Amino acid sequence: MTEPVIDEPVIDEPVIDLALSRAKIDAIDEQLVDLFQQRMAIAKDVAAYKRAVGKPVLDATRERQKISAVTDAACDEFKQYMPGLFSMIMEMSRSYQHAMLDGPTDLTCFLKDVTPIHAPNHQVHVACQGVSGAYSHIAATELFRQPQMSFETTWDAVCDAVESQRVDFGVLPLENSTAGSVDKVYNLLSQRGLYICGAVTLRVNHCLLVRPGTRLEDIRVVCSHEQALRQCAQFIDGLEDVRSHFCKNTALAASVVAKGQDFTQACIASKLCADIYGLEVLQEGIQDEENNFTRFICVSSTPLVFEGADTSSFLLVLHHEAGSLFRVLSRIAALGINMVKLESRPIPGREFEFMFYVDVESVPGQDSFAQLIQQIPPLCDVCTYLGSYSEISR
Repeated sequence: MTEPVIDEPVIDEPVIDLALSRAKIDAIDEQLVDLFQQRMAIAKDVAAYKRAVGKPVLDATRERQKISAVTDAACDEFKQYMPGLFSMIMEMSRSYQHAMLDGPTDLTCFLKDVTPIHAPNHQVHVACQGVSGAYSHIAATELFRQPQMSFETTWDAVCDAVESQRVDFGVLPLENSTAGSVDKVYNLLSQRGLYICGAVTLRVNHCLLVRPGTRLEDIRVVCSHEQALRQCAQFIDGLEDVRSHFCKNTALAASVVAKGQDFTQACIASKLCADIYGLEVLQEGIQDEENNFTRFICVSSTPLVFEGADTSSFLLVLHHEAGSLFRVLSRIAALGINMVKLESRPIPGREFEFMFYVDVESVPGQDSFAQLIQQIPPLCDVCTYLGSYSEISR
């Protein structure tokens, strides 16, 4: 027996004229543009009044009342969208008023005539922390051809050498793909007033170096920089009866092993250190993560923008209130600028408050950069330009 065929119910799809809907939206948008321009023109008058009576641009009470009023006036379906819409409109109004009252920002005045320059064709003098063969030394040779090197004992000393113009540039490690950011260097960037003018990312290939004739089973102590030891923790744990010993940097560890007469000592350092200090590579590539990279920055005492620069870095301290970071990020997005990095760091002495390091793909000479440095500072407690540069990978 054949089962009866049951017809599926026919559901009429709504007939929508998309072209007509878009035409209506276009007409409304034209009105919005005109109304927005009228609003901003009145905001200019408000700015003139505030200048005359000495009032600040931000009137937080007025803004809260305004957002509450427009939210109450909206129908239930769209109430949730009103705070975001009018917060953005009022932020743009404040930015415009700041431009009227304050004139160009310090960054605008400072960078308006900056144009890309050629990389130096003379031998440059570069400072880095450590001794010959350190990874910072390798980074310096990647950034500059045969630089004259000054080796300093600390990262602070590197910054001192650059600030005093005893050297042309300094090279500092900023972050590692395995161990994370170098907090001390980030703190130095916020304190020293130096500018990033170049960057290089190096693949870190840690080697176990020993005095010639030392066997793996002879080793009882492995010395290196704390981060290198951490990056090779699994390898070290696999050795029997071996303890770790911290040194200020990997190359110094190589120097110590080379100068000593102790065949129970080994170090973790670069292959270059084996050549420099006459050591033997007992094992190569001992880092836990195969893709282990360290990013180094090159700093100068003045803002130098070399040809090919495509990235700019900023340090931002934001108002300690809801939405402050969102306002900055949304403004960057509205300018069509790609943000390639955002990292937060605690502010010393201010509990649970943070500063932000931001990398964007926009540099002096571009219209987007000019708008960025005009519109972002009014949204921040502090907006510090850290430099514009290109980055190479090795």
